[in-house]
Amino acid sequence: MNKNITVTGYKIAFDPDFPENPNALAPELSRQIENFHKMAMKGKRSSIPKLVKAIEKYPDSPQLKNYLSVLYEQRNDLNKALEINRRIVNEHPNYLFGKLNLANEYYLKEEYDKMPEILGDTMELKALYPQRETFHIIEVLSFYKCAILYFTAIGDIEQAEIRYNIMEEIAPEFDDTKFASKQILMARLKAGHERFKQEQKNRITVETNVQVMTEITEQPTFKHSEIAWLYANGLYIEKEKLQTLLQLPRKSLINDLEQVLEDSINRYKYFSRLTDKEGWDEETINFAVHAVFLLGELEAEESVDTIIKVLSQSEDYIELYFGDFITSGLWEPVYKIVNQYPDKCKKYLCTSGITTYAKTMITDVFEQVVYNQPARRNEVISWFRDVINFFLNSSIEDNVIDSDLIAFIICNILDFKGKELLPEIEQLFARDFVSKTICGDIKEVKKAFLWTDKYNKKKDFLSIAERYEEITSTWAGYNEDETSSFELPYDDEPYYDDYYEPGETFVNTAPKIGRNDPCPCGSGKKYKKCCLNKE
Repeated sequence: MNKNITVTGYKIAFDPDFPENPNALAPELSRQIENFHKMAMKGKRSSIPKLVKAIEKYPDSPQLKNYLSVLYEQRNDLNKALEINRRIVNEHPNYLFGKLNLANEYYLKEEYDKMPEILGDTMELKALYPQRETFHIIEVLSFYKCAILYFTAIGDIEQAEIRYNIMEEIAPEFDDTKFASKQILMARLKAGHERFKQEQKNRITVETNVQVMTEITEQPTFKHSEIAWLYANGLYIEKEKLQTLLQLPRKSLINDLEQVLEDSINRYKYFSRLTDKEGWDEETINFAVHAVFLLGELEAEESVDTIIKVLSQSEDYIELYFGDFITSGLWEPVYKIVNQYPDKCKKYLCTSGITTYAKTMITDVFEQVVYNQPARRNEVISWFRDVINFFLNSSIEDNVIDSDLIAFIICNILDFKGKELLPEIEQLFARDFVSKTICGDIKEVKKAFLWTDKYNKKKDFLSIAERYEEITSTWAGYNEDETSSFELPYDDEPYYDDYYEPGETFVNTAPKIGRNDPCPCGSGKKYKKCCLNKE
């Protein structure tokens, strides 16, 4: 199929016999080249003299020498493979894949400064071959793949992404393009991890509250006997039971649900010890989640103080009863309870000793107010400004400065494009109050305000039945193996094509990252909530 694409400065051809092919095979060799390719891939010792003889017969063919290099590589004789690669460069200085093989050799030796000596300082194909007007697709992809290896190795991810974007536009399904995507992802993770380690030296955290313990072990008495279902069912609770509960008298039901949450506080010691002894059991521990979900469905604004009290408990309490829900599953019911009480929520954010992610759920709520109640945008801007100014007027000794929380607040503001708050944000960076691994530095934040978001940040509101269904059908631990891991795939053998065949092999062993492990990018989130969703 003839298919040409024009990019800046040159055309890209998909036809292996396009007229400007500078290494076109002699007709008689063209008929044999596939057999030599197979010999190289099988890596048999007996094929070496056959290829050597063919090279003697066709000394002007760099492809045959490339196959000989591949054959040695298949036999794990890397010294001979590299020797042949250097011969290719010397005898065929214009052969692109000879240059790429040598550049790849420098990459494997971590001699990155030598790669531009081979591929040019600009790492651009047209600059390397200014006299050519057309390049084959395999030439283009192989060159950019090598350039991306160079740029990710030296930490210039921006230049790597520029070249990847071209690859993705012209050949999204090609293996080299997929390889480049994974290479850049790994570079991002590595850069983020390095930045995270460096930033830990300056990270500001709060000393969180110690949970108040009581010796209470008995369940309280409730007005409605149906409340017992919350203590005996996990998230697979029947819809009929939920509907029965919601049809109970509103006032007494809300009182009972608030009492359930008080029970979670009063009997924290009891349930914590039970969990330590018998393991975490969702049918035993999820009663607090059920109570919040039901109060949200009732839009029980009168329960705002109870919710704030719950979210003010210790980090251990939050982890025991809510776990992952604190960053994903609770924002919607909490929104329905607290969004009309900005002052109470502001006071909560300014309270010392509260764990980061309990507070970020409240800032997420007020981000969503912008989307769901646009008439309140100015109110939300003022609300965030007051919160930021509180931090700016506080000291480390006040135990309220939390650099991760502040970074997440900046992310909230970026999401709804609250550019009015940029002066205050600049002051936060000037005070070194921001975890840059989460939201980027001030330069990146300013750029982000100018971006057009690809995704709608407005979250869906679900009925209580839909919420349970979504959790049990999509969350890890319900419909998939909780211990599953994600491994970045890389080619484990050379990539070949009927046109050109780069001879170097790259085997990259990527670390396995568990879905529930901390994300290596340093965001502070679990991997399944962060970079796993970006790949």
